[in-house]
Amino acid sequence: MKKGILLTVLLSSFLSFAQIHNASGNIKTKSAIEFTNEDYIGLWNSEGTSHIVIWKDNNNNMQFAEFSSTTVVPLDIVTVNFNKTNLYVKTFCKETNWTAESEFVFIDKTTLICTVSGDGNAPLTYKKIR
Repeated sequence: MKKGILLTVLLSSFLSFAQIHNASGNIKTKSAIEFTNEDYIGLWNSEGTSHIVIWKDNNNNMQFAEFSSTTVVPLDIVTVNFNKTNLYVKTFCKETNWTAESEFVFIDKTTLICTVSGDGNAPLTYKKIR
């Protein structure tokens, strides 16, 4: 029951962000502006869904973590691919047993649009907190 309510809340949160799609139902698949890896670094929030943290480790490698906003449980990161215009992440959520692929596209240096596909499909908007 608790999982059902959680899934309903998450799904309705995902669907509330549908306004980011253009009339054809698709978002841009590539940012019009190129960004450096440093532009990704920070704490990002998508209200009601998740938080992501991006940083560089001691070896100067990009690192990525994602946490559920409702349970604060980290998602298992399967793969991460950073480039100058997009960020691709594949995650696994133990609680729901869902696998999802996310494509993050910069709108500007403080806004990422994310398209989620897989076991759950949804558009999300992330704002940089710091």
